[in-house]
Amino acid sequence: MPLFFSALLALLLVALSALFLGRWFVVRLATKWCQRKLQAELKIGSFFWIQNVSLKFQQHQQTVEIDSLWISSKLLSHDLPRYVALCFGEVRIRTDLQKVSGLFAPFSQSTGVHQKELSFSPSLLKIFCQLFSIHVESINIMVLKVATSESLWHIQIRGSSFLLDSDGKRLKCEVSLNQINSKVLKSGQLEDTCLAELSLALKLCLEVGISSRQLKAITVDMWTLHAELHEGLFHSQLLRQGPSLAPTSVPCSEVTENLTEPGLPGLYLLQQLPDQVKVKMEITSVVLSMNSQKRHLNWTLKLLHFLYHRDEDQLPLRSFTANSDMAQMSTELILKDGLLLSQSRQRIVCLSSLKANVQVTTIDLSASLVLNTCIIHYRHQEFSHWLHMLALETQESSSSVFKQRKKRTFPQILAPIIFSTSISNVNVSVQLGDTPPFALGFNSISLDYQHLRPQSIHQRGVLTVDHLCWRVGSDSHIQRAPHPPNMHVWGEALVLDSFTLQGSYNQPLGLSSTQSDTLFLDCTIRGLQVEASDTCSQCLSRILSLMDTQSGKSAASRESSFGESVSLLWKVDLKVEDMNLFTLSALVGASEIRLDTLTVLGSAETSTVGVQGLVLALVKSVTEKMQPCCKAPDIPTPVLSLSMLSITYHSSIRSLEVQCGTGLTLLWSPPDHMYLYQHVLATLHCRDLLRATLFPESVPLLTLEIPETASEPEGLLPEPSPPKRLLNLTLEVSTAKLTAFVAEDKFITLAAESVSLSRHGGSLQAYCPELAAGFDGNSIFNFKEVEVQLLPELEEMILHRNPFPVLQTLRNRVWLLSLGSVSVEFPYQYDFSRTLDEAVGVQKWLKGLHGGTHAPASPSPAPLPPDLLLKVHHFSWVFLDDVFEVKLRDNYELMKDESKESAKRLQLLDAKVAALRKQHGELLPARKIEELYASLEHKNIEIYIQRSRRLYGNTPMRRALLTWSLSGLELVALADASFHGPERVIEQVQELDPGSPFPAEGIDLVIQWCRMLKCSVKTFLVRIRDYPRYLFEIRDWRLMGRLVGTEQSGQPCSRRRQILHLGLPWGNVAVERNMPPLKFYHDFHSEIFQYTVVWGPCWDPAWTLISQSVDLLTKPSADPSPPLPWWDKSRLLFHGDWHMDIEQANLHQLATEDPYNTTENMHWEWSHLSFHWKPGQFVFKGDLDVNVRTASKYDDCCFLHLPDLCMTLDLQWLCHGNPHDHHSVTLRAPEFLPEVPLGQLHDSYRAFRSENLNLSIKMDLTRHSGTISQPRILLYSSTLRWMQNFWATWTSVTRPICRGKLFNNLKPSKKKLGQHYKQLSYTALFPQLQVHYWASFAQQRGIQIECSQGHVFTRGTQRLIPQAGTVMRRLISDWSVTQMVSDLSQVTVHLMASPTEENADHCLDPLVTKTHLLSLSSLTYQRHSNRTAEEELSTRVGDPAFHTHQLHLVDLRASWTTTNRDIAFGLYDGYKKAAVLKRNLSTEALKGLKIEPQMPAKKPKQSVLTSAPAPPPVNTPSFSGQPEKGSSGGAYMLQKLIEETDRFVVFTEEESGVSDQLCGIAACQTDDIYNRNCLIELVNCQMVLRGAETEGCVIVSAAKAQLLQCQHHPAWYGDTLKQKTSWTCLLDGMQYFATTESSPTEQDGRQLWLEVKNIEEHRQRSLDSVQELMESGQAVGGMVTTTTDWNQPAEAQQAQQVQRIISRCSCRMYYISYSHDIDPELATQIKPPEVHENQEKEDLLKKQEGAVDTFTLIHHELEISTNPAQYAMILDIVNNLLLHVEPKRKEHSEKKQRVRFQLEISSNPEEQRSSILHLQEAVRQHVAQIRQLEKQIYSIMKSLQDDSKNENLLDLNQKLQLQLNQEKASLQLESEELNILIRCFKDFQLQQANKMELRKQQEDVSVVRRTEFYFAQARWRLTEEDGQLGIAELELQRFLYSKVNKSDDTAEHLLELGWFTMNNLLPNAIYKVVLRPQSSCQSGRQLALRLFSKVRPPVGGISVKEHFEPFSSLGKCGASHHPADTPVLP
Repeated sequence: MPLFFSALLALLLVALSALFLGRWFVVRLATKWCQRKLQAELKIGSFFWIQNVSLKFQQHQQTVEIDSLWISSKLLSHDLPRYVALCFGEVRIRTDLQKVSGLFAPFSQSTGVHQKELSFSPSLLKIFCQLFSIHVESINIMVLKVATSESLWHIQIRGSSFLLDSDGKRLKCEVSLNQINSKVLKSGQLEDTCLAELSLALKLCLEVGISSRQLKAITVDMWTLHAELHEGLFHSQLLRQGPSLAPTSVPCSEVTENLTEPGLPGLYLLQQLPDQVKVKMEITSVVLSMNSQKRHLNWTLKLLHFLYHRDEDQLPLRSFTANSDMAQMSTELILKDGLLLSQSRQRIVCLSSLKANVQVTTIDLSASLVLNTCIIHYRHQEFSHWLHMLALETQESSSSVFKQRKKRTFPQILAPIIFSTSISNVNVSVQLGDTPPFALGFNSISLDYQHLRPQSIHQRGVLTVDHLCWRVGSDSHIQRAPHPPNMHVWGEALVLDSFTLQGSYNQPLGLSSTQSDTLFLDCTIRGLQVEASDTCSQCLSRILSLMDTQSGKSAASRESSFGESVSLLWKVDLKVEDMNLFTLSALVGASEIRLDTLTVLGSAETSTVGVQGLVLALVKSVTEKMQPCCKAPDIPTPVLSLSMLSITYHSSIRSLEVQCGTGLTLLWSPPDHMYLYQHVLATLHCRDLLRATLFPESVPLLTLEIPETASEPEGLLPEPSPPKRLLNLTLEVSTAKLTAFVAEDKFITLAAESVSLSRHGGSLQAYCPELAAGFDGNSIFNFKEVEVQLLPELEEMILHRNPFPVLQTLRNRVWLLSLGSVSVEFPYQYDFSRTLDEAVGVQKWLKGLHGGTHAPASPSPAPLPPDLLLKVHHFSWVFLDDVFEVKLRDNYELMKDESKESAKRLQLLDAKVAALRKQHGELLPARKIEELYASLEHKNIEIYIQRSRRLYGNTPMRRALLTWSLSGLELVALADASFHGPERVIEQVQELDPGSPFPAEGIDLVIQWCRMLKCSVKTFLVRIRDYPRYLFEIRDWRLMGRLVGTEQSGQPCSRRRQILHLGLPWGNVAVERNMPPLKFYHDFHSEIFQYTVVWGPCWDPAWTLISQSVDLLTKPSADPSPPLPWWDKSRLLFHGDWHMDIEQANLHQLATEDPYNTTENMHWEWSHLSFHWKPGQFVFKGDLDVNVRTASKYDDCCFLHLPDLCMTLDLQWLCHGNPHDHHSVTLRAPEFLPEVPLGQLHDSYRAFRSENLNLSIKMDLTRHSGTISQPRILLYSSTLRWMQNFWATWTSVTRPICRGKLFNNLKPSKKKLGQHYKQLSYTALFPQLQVHYWASFAQQRGIQIECSQGHVFTRGTQRLIPQAGTVMRRLISDWSVTQMVSDLSQVTVHLMASPTEENADHCLDPLVTKTHLLSLSSLTYQRHSNRTAEEELSTRVGDPAFHTHQLHLVDLRASWTTTNRDIAFGLYDGYKKAAVLKRNLSTEALKGLKIEPQMPAKKPKQSVLTSAPAPPPVNTPSFSGQPEKGSSGGAYMLQKLIEETDRFVVFTEEESGVSDQLCGIAACQTDDIYNRNCLIELVNCQMVLRGAETEGCVIVSAAKAQLLQCQHHPAWYGDTLKQKTSWTCLLDGMQYFATTESSPTEQDGRQLWLEVKNIEEHRQRSLDSVQELMESGQAVGGMVTTTTDWNQPAEAQQAQQVQRIISRCSCRMYYISYSHDIDPELATQIKPPEVHENQEKEDLLKKQEGAVDTFTLIHHELEISTNPAQYAMILDIVNNLLLHVEPKRKEHSEKKQRVRFQLEISSNPEEQRSSILHLQEAVRQHVAQIRQLEKQIYSIMKSLQDDSKNENLLDLNQKLQLQLNQEKASLQLESEELNILIRCFKDFQLQQANKMELRKQQEDVSVVRRTEFYFAQARWRLTEEDGQLGIAELELQRFLYSKVNKSDDTAEHLLELGWFTMNNLLPNAIYKVVLRPQSSCQSGRQLALRLFSKVRPPVGGISVKEHFEPFSSLGKCGASHHPADTPVLP
């Protein structure tokens, strides 16, 4: 093995050695060959591979380096095209151009040798071409010293390949160079510069014939050629050496030789080309740069395609010229997308495509040239540098050749020639620099020319030019896209839309021919546009200056001589259409004249001019680049447009007749008349400039003529007036439309039809059957049957002056205006004010413009203006509605009606299905029924769609939002010399407005007029939308009086500047406008038969839209002050008095949210109303009835009747200045605003603007008139409920209508008048008043209040409170009554009952029984405003008797009997049932009652025992009951210890009274009161109580009684903030009286009353009279005499005595309640609670129970004396009056217990809720059915008023009444059932919740209510029947009863008695003391008796006693009689 490896290693070494030797040998041979043959040194760097090959020519310093060399194959690389490829890496060549001549010598010799040696067979050559290829990756060539010694030429070639291909006949050689980069550099002293750069990709294909060895075809493809030639290249010697190196001597000599012979140019060059030549260059870019001036040119060409093909085998064209033929050939040259750009990227030359084709056949020579989009921009200033630089090198060499070419002559061509040319989109622009640029372009030019020589020379051609355009001006060099047809671009001096010239010229051959030459021309021109401007004249002048005038003269002379020598027969047919002439001025825009047809016919007798299609148009400002050039009728805004005009003048009769056909249009604007004048001057200036250029010697003459020509337009402009020689003028216009532009986008149009105007002498008459005035394209005013007359006098006006004796002028001129109908319609949301304001501004400008040239007015007064008589048969003013809302409403009505119809169809189908089921039974398939119902539903949908589509087919759509219509209007305005002139008008102003202070310096008036008016209107109607009621309805209105209108001349700061845009050069003209408004002063007296106003909140949305429409009629003032509200604006504009006598005035206040409802409203009805309106006051006098209109039996209920009412409304405007001083209001323009403090807005109305309004309403009924009528008020419970709904409707907050960004309405919302009131006061004075209240229409129960004389005064203030949050909301209106005073005398209240049924007369039934309820001598009520903190502090210290509400009642007498009880309970029951029904049907009935049984009970907050601070110190007594358990274990143990302790053994040492420890007293005596709210005082009050089972009565009296309510500061109780309210009742001088007789007789049912002396406070008096001795003074048991008539003394009557059973005593009652409703202002002042440590122990020891509702009653001393009859009477009163329970209540309780039991059985709350909801729905259906029946009965009753004997209606009414009663009974039963169910459900749910609470947490029980009764000492004496002899006496001391209710429904009762004793008063008794305690009480805390009981919640209605603890210290007692013999305790 080692030997084998050794041998193998030796062989390997030998092979390697042989390989190395062979490679060395080959390299050695190659090196020697290069040294010998090429004289170059060859080096190969790598030893193993052919790499780093270097070939260096030592003599010429030229080097060739090859990076690598290898052989590859197609098999190895797919990129190679051949199987054997010789691949070179990077090849680097370096040479010197100056030594290159010697280098090419050996190559030239070698090439010759190879050419001789190389001879391959075609097959071998074909195989060689298919197998071999050469590829070079990159070639770098560096050529030194190209032009100079400092120059360098670098060439880099990447990706080159050499391929050969042969087919045996031809050899095809393909050389592909992927990228060639070349640069020519020149090194300088400072930096190297680049002379030229070149980069391209090249593919060269040569085809050589193998046999002939001639070049057959050549194909050159170049792409991405990019060459940059810099400035240094042109200045270097490289270009100068180029011509010497190029072999051009031979072609030049040939050319010079050929120039001597006549021939066609280029023919020799085509013959030298191969048979087929194809050159294609793509994406070529050549850049010329001039670095010294930073300029460059960039030439890009997308495609250059040259094709040449010559066919030598075909027949040539014979006799092409006289001496030569031409072979058949075709040549085509195509250029695409050539572009030459400057350094600023501006185009110089732009070529889209060029195609030239020449084809020679055996018949003729045809040539065509197609050029598309050639754009040339010559800018002399920019391009002159390049012309100078490029022309330096070629100028000398080419000058001689050009001279020779000029001398060349062309041979005469004998062959037929057909030449066609199509050139499109060519534009050449020239900028010479000293003149404006101009451009010439056309869309297309086509020329077809034929040159034929049959027997004569016949030439014919057609020249067509499409849109030839010559543009001038600064932007003319900019290429524009072809604009639409019929458009004129400003700057185009000449435009031909289409030009067609067809001509033929025939010239006979032969000199002896007698025929003349004939020429026929047919020319048609369309769209000729000529524009004359200053720029055009300058360009023409420049062009004419460059031309030689002598040449023009010689040409003209040659043409004249030619015309004389040659006889020519010619015919020209010229037709021009659509001719437009423009004049353009740089200052005033342009003008246009459009001419269609003009016909002029004239004779000596009659001259007629007919015009058709003549339009004069002005372009006020050339803002657009194009101007339409359409037909005359289609020009949009012509100044004057005439479709047909005929003017005929008859010279014999001197009459002028003008007739205008349809289409007379006049368009006017303020700058129109100035434009025409300026254009005439500009046109004359252009003419003078051209004349000066052509004829400079005539300039001095023309300069003298310019003023004359310029003065001519000035004299011609003001001459539109008719000639004065015309005596008669007749004008007839079929249709005319005049449009006046008052702003750029605002215009006014006036359209008339069949207008006739005639003027004869001094009268003028005009008639127009239809006249319309529009604003901004909207037809606003429409007049029909318009007749206007101007008459010297009229007899009718003299009759109208007779009712005014103050007039001095008897006769006057008259303008009579009669109108058949006037219609005014304003579109929805159209801003009419802007257009009107602009029109007024233009009128002011015209007045100032033309009035300034007049002479100053003479001091003589102006003539009296003529009177006016206006007669309008019908007038309508309409605001159009939003179409969307109209369609929405109509669709809603359609849906409602369709729902009813579909319900009817469903009922019919149900009936049919039911009949089918009866007929077929169960055999009727269910699927069939389902299909029937499905088809019905589908049919309903189809019917609805069809009705919706035909909605407006028969009836038009409603359009009106507001319609104001008048009929029979006649207005007479009389002028008179007595009030004509400024001074007299000012006198009238002072007389009509005496309340306003007139300026001492006077006022300067701009407008002043005064007229006597007399107006009559038959009907005055205002309707909103299609609502059934009119907003205003006035009938038979007559008005007479004075009316003055004045406008004050504003100061300089009160003149705003309105800008009128007249255009350049005038710019904007400012017109001064007077800012003070036009004010009116009036003194009117009107008589109206009927005046009706209807309004409701449901109309407010529509009224908001109307208000927005009204705001668009008048433009707001330019003063930046906030706009005045309508009430201040009316005070500013209207002044004076207005008297109105109205026979019947009505005000209907709608009470529903449906604007289409006509039955629900409140009707204010005035009869014989006298209304007087004067500044700040409205006075109404008349009889007022206020009725309730409703669709029920309560309709026409006159609930308020006020006869002889005088109602005065006084308005006190609260302003910073005098509210009547309107003359001092000075408006300011925005540019004259004074400086205001920062943050404050300027307000010109500051002194006049009202901040608030104080309204005082006074209703005085004390006027005496002939009729005797008493004010009365009639109310029903249904009426009150109706008024609640009415009030809710009228006080509802309206939503914003059409406001916000969506509606483009961002104006601040207007302030309502209701928010402007600051103080409202109301005063009512009445001599007597009667008020009736009935619970129902049947008048079964009611109340009657009578008052003799009364006075009511109240004053309230309003405060607007902003709402919290970031969202902008309305201010909250808070009304507070600051003062209220009422004085009523002799007030009597009776309860009334009637057994009868309904009374339709609304009057008291004579069978009504009245019972006395209460009466009083006087009632005084005062309400004061809340005082401030300082006043409150002083009140506490000084006057503690101040209260917000104070009610003082004197001699109150009340009676409470069983009859009163029944009536009162009936009234209350009716009210309660209605309230319960409303509550139970509300959505709040079952809210918050859903309790999940699975959810654990929520632990209540420990508000008392845990983290609560100590409440205010409250002394709670020791008997406060069992304390509550604490939450901790220690507290619980301590509580158990306290419970087990005998509390009755341990006593405290305090000796204070028990009354001081009561909770009610302690809570009321705290000093945290912040408001003493209410104080009710009763003086000498008494009350009679009469039972039902016993005879006699009890009288309770009190000398003085006070009831106080106080509100305390909120405080923290536990962790809850609560508000405390305390009530304190103090009764002094209380006495109880009772009758003593067993059966006292009542005299005629009259009540027994005490005299005042027995009620008043006890006083020291002497018992002088026997009566006083008999009454036993003031002691208990004494007898007192009564009276039955309060006004008469007891002595005058049959007196009856009563016994005093309780002597004078006092009583104190306290009630404290706690609420969570806290005043927000007070809540912010409360500090949060403080948390103390060991709070639980403190609460447990102090036993604080927090905020508990407490009631406490205290009697200190009571002395009672009763006999058995009195005691029985007292029990009767207590049981039957005070503790009476109706039988229905027992039945109700039983039902409630039964329902409660049912709920306990059913434990599912959801089922219970479901049953309640079903019952609610049933009750609601009953209510709806009742309302529906009432409406039906109402409609039937209305029908019966017209036909009272209609039996059908009577029967139907009776049936409906029965059905109504049944529905009411069902409603009553189900409502009661629903109430019981809801109450039981709530109780059951709460009970379940409490059980869950008790099971969970027993320790969280708190006290919720406490009741305390305390008597310090009471003595009760029992007597015999006579009331004098005593039986027994009981004495009690320190009696206390306390009841504590807790949160778990448990209660604790505590009864304590300090001491008691019972004495026997019978004579001969052994034991006087019957009962007393065992031991005497020595301390105030020792008790004789104590009972404590704790009661658990009831179970099944049965109370459970949890704990009972008695204690007693009773001892022995004695008795002298058996208790059965003599009753001790009754």
